[in-house]
Amino acid sequence: MEFTRIRYDKQHDHLRALNQSASLIQINEQLSQEIIQHKQTSEKLQQSVKRTWDILNSLFVFVGVYSLDGILQEANRAPLEAAGLQPADVIGKPFWETYWWSYSTAVQEKLKRSLREAARGRTIRYDTTARLSENRFIDLDITFGPLYDSAGEIIQLIGSAVDITERLAAEKREAEKSTQLQNILKVNPDLYFHLNYQGVLVGFVNEKNQHHFLAVETVQQRHIYEIFPPAVASQFESAIQETIQSEAATTFEYALELQQQSRWFQARLLPCQPEELLVIIQDITQKKTAEIRLQHVHARLTEAQRQAHIGSWEWNPRENSLWWSEEIYRILGLGDPDLLPTTQTFMEMVHEEDRELVARVITNTLENNLPFSFEHRIVRPQGEVRHVHLQAGLKADPQAGSQLMYGTIQDITEKQEASRIAQEYRDELAHVSRLIVKGELIAGLSHELNQPLTAIANYCGAMKTLMEQGHDVSELRDKIEGQALRSGEIIRRLKAFSQKQQQRFLFNIHDSIRSALQMINYQIRLKQIEVKTCYKNKFTTVYADRVQIEQVLVNLFKNAVEAMEHMPSPRTLTVSTTSTPDKMIQISVSDTGCGVPEHFRSKLFTPFATSKKTGLGIGLSLSRSLIHAADGKMWFLPNTRKGASFYIQLPASQKLPE
Repeated sequence: MEFTRIRYDKQHDHLRALNQSASLIQINEQLSQEIIQHKQTSEKLQQSVKRTWDILNSLFVFVGVYSLDGILQEANRAPLEAAGLQPADVIGKPFWETYWWSYSTAVQEKLKRSLREAARGRTIRYDTTARLSENRFIDLDITFGPLYDSAGEIIQLIGSAVDITERLAAEKREAEKSTQLQNILKVNPDLYFHLNYQGVLVGFVNEKNQHHFLAVETVQQRHIYEIFPPAVASQFESAIQETIQSEAATTFEYALELQQQSRWFQARLLPCQPEELLVIIQDITQKKTAEIRLQHVHARLTEAQRQAHIGSWEWNPRENSLWWSEEIYRILGLGDPDLLPTTQTFMEMVHEEDRELVARVITNTLENNLPFSFEHRIVRPQGEVRHVHLQAGLKADPQAGSQLMYGTIQDITEKQEASRIAQEYRDELAHVSRLIVKGELIAGLSHELNQPLTAIANYCGAMKTLMEQGHDVSELRDKIEGQALRSGEIIRRLKAFSQKQQQRFLFNIHDSIRSALQMINYQIRLKQIEVKTCYKNKFTTVYADRVQIEQVLVNLFKNAVEAMEHMPSPRTLTVSTTSTPDKMIQISVSDTGCGVPEHFRSKLFTPFATSKKTGLGIGLSLSRSLIHAADGKMWFLPNTRKGASFYIQLPASQKLPE
């Protein structure tokens, strides 16, 4: 009998060992499958530039009590808080009309039918989808059933819902894993071992790589503080306590210096046998290195965006989901980076005068697949108006089967302010330049005025004599009137030239050319210069500030006259106009003067650079600034034989807003 009992005990111990081994093999297989997913996730980290939303990182459970006609009477707070609802938003309302189901009339009808069936005494259970916010949905296992009183009468209905989003995702993952069974052996964890609750290593399961620890025999029955550095051992100690208290798996990461190289590992602790934990070690150096590299790239990108005041964004028009980088929150003056961005939030911040333009441009891009780039204003929550530059384009998303819009937004308020100040300085400089030129023109204009005034005096003397003799003086009176009008026109041109205000409108460029030539007519005649004009059309309009354009023309004509002053005859100033294919009007001013020295051509439009002994060096630089301010162009070319030619292009019409 004693021998039989001993043999039975040995068999029992053997069976228990076999059971433990089978359990261990089962755990090994289960963990191997989990590691497959982990490896797949590690490979996808290099593509993780896009943001990910983890809205279901905690269990969602709903419990509700209803009247027999489906009115929600009581509900726990978890689903209300998840959807940002208050009890008053749902209590006392038909359950199918609450916010969670408002996305689909079909879902609402099914809920309504299910509650009716429950009111007849049936228990109804099925899977459905609930909406937590505009772009957040979860899958639910929902159940409705009757509540009875002591007499067996149905008095109320009860419903419950459990979040099965992760379960469905897991089922999908498991289905995918079934096609990858041949790869299981390739992704086994690097090390398994048992650890008791006191932190003592009590046994190895398997070991793929020896570089994690010392030899197996040297660490058996050793405490974690004898095996690992203190910082890592402390992490193990905390994980042991957490696993004991939660009775669930605990995962953490740590780094070790092995062979003068830093390596990263992931440790996972699972409840196993009584008073023991199964520890799974996985080498994640490659994954961690990629993750750290991505973090550095993200940090550098974020800093670059902050320095340049440029934020990036992504919009899915079909789902109406929007993502902003951190810099956009700063540009828009939104202090909470966790605020869920929406197109409505952005459009409300667009200046009301620019809102229609922004909507029209975005619609045009969606309909015609055209990128856009334009400027508009936004109004921050504090009321501050900022100028931004918005640009974007569409890009196909093969996975979602839809178009995504990617773009950037840049704060250009300081740039706009600097441009405004620079324009004020240019206006002031232009005004000063006009006054300087005005002083130079006074001598010539005084000679111009002297002629009609002398003629008026002579006509008056002749008219007095004729009147004394009783002759008709009407002809002399008309001549006096003509000379007086001529004097007034000379004064008007001088006054208009010295005006400071700026105004852009359509005007005939030929009138301005004649006016500018008239202003320096005295110098032209004095220096015996022939003026030739070549116009393809008699009436040619440009859209610009007339006073500023005439100032540019006067400056070019004066330069041409001065360049030909000491040249032998013939001295010819040629002015021509023509249109270009891009709807611009081109004006050319050519002379037969000494030309521009080759060494000076690169500095021709540089402020305060001059080849004249008494020049200020601001005429050409200012002229080009004025032309650029009118959305035009200005350049120089030497003539083939002698002299120089300056070219100006100005818009033929007002540029319409995009």
